[in-house]
Amino acid sequence: MTSPKLLLSLLLFSVLSCKSDKKTVEFSFFTAGHTYGNPRDEAHPKGLYKPFTQKFKKLNEDKNMKFGFLLGDIVWKPNFWPEAENDISKLKMPIHVVRGNRDGKSDFFQGKFGKTYKKFMYQNNLFIILDTNIDKWNILGDQLVFLMNTLRIDGKKANNIFILTHHLLWYSKDKFPNPIPNSTYGRAKETNFWSKIEPLLRNKKTPVFLFAGDMGAFPKEFRKQKNTIEYFYYNYDNITFIGTGMGGGVKDNFVIVDILKNQTVDFRLIHLNGDDESGLGRLDNYEIID
Repeated sequence: MTSPKLLLSLLLFSVLSCKSDKKTVEFSFFTAGHTYGNPRDEAHPKGLYKPFTQKFKKLNEDKNMKFGFLLGDIVWKPNFWPEAENDISKLKMPIHVVRGNRDGKSDFFQGKFGKTYKKFMYQNNLFIILDTNIDKWNILGDQLVFLMNTLRIDGKKANNIFILTHHLLWYSKDKFPNPIPNSTYGRAKETNFWSKIEPLLRNKKTPVFLFAGDMGAFPKEFRKQKNTIEYFYYNYDNITFIGTGMGGGVKDNFVIVDILKNQTVDFRLIHLNGDDESGLGRLDNYEIID
């Protein structure tokens, strides 16, 4: 028969373990968008945006940081890739590159980084990179088949599903008008996110996180918009939308994602301007949608 003292000890251990799981990071990754920086800088410096590269020491020293994603528009022009790759080489973790509209045509990009849409699993978490340039912000043809099969087969085993794109795939003047992306260049008049992709994601029940990086180049102080467009968070049901980017010089940012031991997900919004890297507050405290 178990003694009362032993039962109390087991109960306390269980409570402390639960608290520990809620706080203990299993692994981390980062997402950074529009990393060539300021489009209004007439010099168009080669390499990655300097306020971002100044955070590489922080990323390299984070023992939980397993990989990172550059969410497109990594270079101003494709012939700037050598300098950008030199900067990327200074990061000690694997870096996954998402193709933006400035990063070169598909064949050129694939010669450097392989297929422009792909997947991988890491500790029962599913990561899916999509190329929103192929069909004018639509996911169609072979890429749609790839996405459907990946969600159906690999999604069964996943605790969380992370989808990484350059464009704000969900942007719609009628359905999801804010935030405004840096550009709608190359976007079809009608896209299939809300008619085809969103139902696929919501049907999974598994938590799905969509990250896009075509933000942050123009602060509201420049565009005189009411809404802040340098970063974004919105959640409903099992779907979370996240936007991040840099280049505006006011609220430049990138996002660190922490997967906790209980497989819940937390975020760190890293401010690149000024001395206080947490000066923008928590990412999930910021939601805007009209």
